[in-house]
Amino acid sequence: MILKLISKVAIVLGGFGGMAVLPALASDHKDSPYTQAHPEADIGDIFIFKGPQTGGLTMAFTVNPLSGSGAEGTNAPADIKLDASLTYIYKLDLDGDLVADVAYKVRATDIPNENQQQKLELRRATGADAVSNMWNGDVLGGGLSNKLNRELEIVKGDKGELLFVGPRRDPFFFDFLTVDAPTAMAIKQALAGGDRLPAKGSAELTFGRTDMTLVVLEVPELAETDLRYWVVVADESGKGVDRMGRAGTQGIFFVDPPVGYNPEYYLPRNRAKYKTVGDFNDAYNATAPKDDRKNYGTQLSYRFEQLEVSAADIAGMVDSYLPDVIHWSPNSAPGYPNGRNLREDAIYWIIQDVNPFLVAADGVNLPHVSTQRLSPNFPYVAPSIEQAFKPGSLLEPVFPIYMD
Repeated sequence: MILKLISKVAIVLGGFGGMAVLPALASDHKDSPYTQAHPEADIGDIFIFKGPQTGGLTMAFTVNPLSGSGAEGTNAPADIKLDASLTYIYKLDLDGDLVADVAYKVRATDIPNENQQQKLELRRATGADAVSNMWNGDVLGGGLSNKLNRELEIVKGDKGELLFVGPRRDPFFFDFLTVDAPTAMAIKQALAGGDRLPAKGSAELTFGRTDMTLVVLEVPELAETDLRYWVVVADESGKGVDRMGRAGTQGIFFVDPPVGYNPEYYLPRNRAKYKTVGDFNDAYNATAPKDDRKNYGTQLSYRFEQLEVSAADIAGMVDSYLPDVIHWSPNSAPGYPNGRNLREDAIYWIIQDVNPFLVAADGVNLPHVSTQRLSPNFPYVAPSIEQAFKPGSLLEPVFPIYMD
C-alpha cells in the first residue's frame, strides 16, 4: 500500500489522465485519531512466515512507530512498551469464513519503578472466545518483556510457543530509490521534506533510524496450517482500537485529503455517521474483516476508479484487497501476499499491482529485499538503533539478543 509517514505528507498515486493525491504515513503507522494519540496501540506492520527456530509459524507485529526519531508524540527506544490496559491479539481463521477460530492474546502488566520491562501473559482462545476481543482464553505461559541492553527474555508456552516483546529496529522496508513511478517519486519528495525522515531511502533507513516495539510469536503446531491472519489491539471493553492485515490498506485507500481539497473526492462516506475521515478510520479499526466488503467496498472501488483501473476489473481488485487479512498457505510458494516475511518489499507488490507506470531503472532487477541485520534465530528482528555492543565490537551485543 504505501507509506503512512506523517499525516501532513502527501503521496501521489498515478493513473492515466490524472493524479490522486493522498496524504499518508507508512505501511500502517498512525492510521487514525486514536492511534495517533496512543502509539502503544498503533500497529505499524504485521508479518507471518515459517520460523527457522522451531520450524513453526511465526507471527509478528509492531507498535510504537518512529521511536527514537524525535518526532512529536514518540518516545525513546529505552522507554517504549505495551499499554497495560490493552489486549494484543493474533487472529486466525482456519476454515475460510473470515471469523477467528483461534486467537493468541497477549497482555502486559506494569512493574513498579520500571520504565520499560513488564510482566507478560500469553493466552490461547478458541471458538467464541477467539472471536471476542476480551481478555480470555487458556493461559499458555508468562514471563517478562525485554528491556533495552539487558538479558534476553523469551516467554515459553505449554506447547512450545515462543513469545518476544521488546524494542527492535522497525523492519518495514520499501526500496523506492530504483523504482520509477509517480507513487515512488512522490514518496521521495515527501521524505526529502524534513520531519526527521531521510531524503534517501534504503533497506535499513526507510523511516530513518527508528525503533518499534516488536511482538513476535512462534507456534510450532501451526506450521502446516492454511489460514487467514490479522492482528487486533483492543481496549478493556473489547472494542478494537486498531487492526491490520495487508500492508497499509488504510494508508492508501482511507486517508484525509490535503488541505484545501474536497474531502468527498478523496473518501465518499456517510458524513452524518463519520464526520471526519479519522472517524471513519476509527470505525474501520473497530470492525471485523468478515464485514469489510460490505462496509468498505464502495470506498475501495472509488479509489480504483481514481487510478483508472478498468471498470471490468474493479470488482475483482476489490475482492483481492478485501477482506483485510493475510493469507498463509504452506503448500504455496511463500512471498507476499502469501505471508509476509521480514525482508520482502510488500509496498512494491502494491505499486506493481495498481500502478501502470511502474518501471525499473536500467540494469535493476526488482523487487529488492531488506538488508537489515536479521538473524536465523528467534526473534529474528534486527537490533535496536540504541543497541549497546561489547567494547571493540560492532557485532556482539552486551547481552545476547537472540536464542541459541
